[in-house]
Amino acid sequence: MSARVVIAWILVFAPLSACERKPSAKPAETASTVPETIATAPATKPVVIPSTWDTSAGPVIFVRGNSTAEAYVIFPTITDSTPSADVHFDSALARNTTVELFQRAGGGEAARIGALAGGEWNADQCIEWPAAKVQTTPNGEAGSGWTVAFLKGRAKALAMDTVEAMAHADSARLAADITRLVSTVPNDTARTFRGIPYSVRTAYRFTPVAGVEAVVADVVRTLNQEANPLEEHTLVVGERPAGSNAPYKLAYREVTAGSDETLESSDVLAAVAIGKPPHVDLVLAREGYESNAYALLERQADGSWRLRWTSAHTGC
Repeated sequence: MSARVVIAWILVFAPLSACERKPSAKPAETASTVPETIATAPATKPVVIPSTWDTSAGPVIFVRGNSTAEAYVIFPTITDSTPSADVHFDSALARNTTVELFQRAGGGEAARIGALAGGEWNADQCIEWPAAKVQTTPNGEAGSGWTVAFLKGRAKALAMDTVEAMAHADSARLAADITRLVSTVPNDTARTFRGIPYSVRTAYRFTPVAGVEAVVADVVRTLNQEANPLEEHTLVVGERPAGSNAPYKLAYREVTAGSDETLESSDVLAAVAIGKPPHVDLVLAREGYESNAYALLERQADGSWRLRWTSAHTGC
């Protein structure tokens, strides 16, 4: 067979053998499908901020209600962060107990607390302290003018002079001293109110310790904008040597500002001495647009003051 014939046969059969060649088998799938898992974070409980209440003042305090014969019973260990499910009003701490009634002028009159009623703690609706009847006489009346009460023996009253009760010259001098104290405080960051004069809304003078004269005041600046009126309240405490005409030295300052719906202002209910050795506290009522709270402002050994405790806020 000639070389030309051999080449021809090769050309004819090569495509046929290529057509009969089977494709190679695919490798077997050995990997199994693993179901997807979604990692979930463990449930966390809300952080409960512990109360800073001074236990030497007793397990409860009382503030005047709608009349002198009614008191709201404040449980100081309950804070704004306490879950509703954990709020329990232990009536045994207050029911049928003897208390002492205090006011800005002093006090200490004994009274009897009756049974507790009411009290609601639903953060989505209303938060209210329970109420109790206050009785000092057989006909159920209570001392007029009282603002706050402690369990008997827990506190002693410190008398306060109000600026309204002073002679005109004395009240004008005190108001000028307070305005000077506030206006000379450095770091006034409230640019909105700069240049607006201060006015003294409330002022009380008292003796926290022997040889010291103190004043506590709420000083106001107002911006009368028609569409959005604003107010600034400065709670200030000043001290100086008793009997002197020296300028008051700043001991505490707290500033709040905003509209009527956001502003929280403070009123002094009483000055008291608590514990042994005694320390001096101002009992404050914090009033907001739809909420109320109470606080203790406490004097330190160096003559400065600090916020010791604030109650839970109540309101609807």
